[in-house]
Amino acid sequence: MKGSIKMKIRIITSIVALAFIVPFFLFADVTTPTDPLNYLFPLLFSLIAFISVWEMLHCLKQDKNYVISVPIYLAALAFPMLARIFHDNLELLGKLAIVTALAIGVYMFVSIVFHFGKIPSSTIGLVFMTSFYIIGANTAIVVLRNTPRTGAFLVLIPFLLSWTTDIFAYFTGRFFGKHKLIEAVSPKKTVEGAIGGLVFCSLAAVLYGLIVGHFFDVTPHLIILPVGGIFMGIVSQLGDLVMSAIKREQGIKDYGFILPGHGGLLDRFDSSMAVTVVVLVITLFNPIFS
Repeated sequence: MKGSIKMKIRIITSIVALAFIVPFFLFADVTTPTDPLNYLFPLLFSLIAFISVWEMLHCLKQDKNYVISVPIYLAALAFPMLARIFHDNLELLGKLAIVTALAIGVYMFVSIVFHFGKIPSSTIGLVFMTSFYIIGANTAIVVLRNTPRTGAFLVLIPFLLSWTTDIFAYFTGRFFGKHKLIEAVSPKKTVEGAIGGLVFCSLAAVLYGLIVGHFFDVTPHLIILPVGGIFMGIVSQLGDLVMSAIKREQGIKDYGFILPGHGGLLDRFDSSMAVTVVVLVITLFNPIFS
C-alpha cells in the first residue's frame, strides 16, 4: 500500500515538474540580448544550480556557513546565465570559468586556516569539488543548447540517456540481477543491472540519432552515438553512485524535499548532470549531429 502511494506521488510530481520545465525548453533559442526570452532557459539552470548547491552544502552542514557558501551560491546563479550572455565567445567563458574556479579554490584553501579545528579540511575540499561539478554541469547544459542548429537536439541527450540507463538498469537488475555491484553504496544495484543499463543506453543513443536524423535536417554521427552511449551509460551510473556514497557518508536518505517522492534535485538529476559533461566533451571534439 505504501509503495503504491509513493509511486503515485512520484508520477504526479514528475508530471507537474515536466509541465513547469517544458516552457523553458520551448523558448530556449538564442535570440537578441534585449529579448527577455533569451535568458529564460539559462535562468532555469541558474535556479537548478543554486538549489542543487544548497542541497549539497546542507548535506555537508555548510549551507549556513556564509563565509564558504555565499561565493558558491553567487557562482551557481551567475555561470549558467553567463553561458548565454557569452554564447558566441566560448573562449571568454572558459577564461572566466578558470579564473573563478582558481579564485574560489584559493579562497577555500585560505578558509581551511580560519576554520581550523572547526571544520575538517576534507569537508571544505568536498564542498569545492562537488560545487564545481554541479555548477559546471548546469552551465554545460546551457552551452549545449547554445549550439547553432543542433542545440535543441543535443540538450535532450543527457536527460533521455540518463533516464534510459536508470530505468533499464533497474528492470534488468530486477529480473536478472544476481551479483551486487557496490553493496555498501547502493544495496539494490547489481552487475547485471549495470550492464543492462549500458546496453540500452547505447541502443537509445542510436535510436534517438536516427529519429532526429529522419525528422529534421541534421545528420547523426552513427559511430559516435553508440560508443558515446556506452560512456554516457557508465558515467550516468557513476554519477548516481557518487552522490549516493556522499549521502551514505553523511547519514541522510535524500538531498532535499523539493520533489515529493523523488527527494531533492540532486536525487533526480545526479545522473543527467554527469552525462551532460560527457556530451559537452564529445561535442567539443566532434559533432554528434552535423
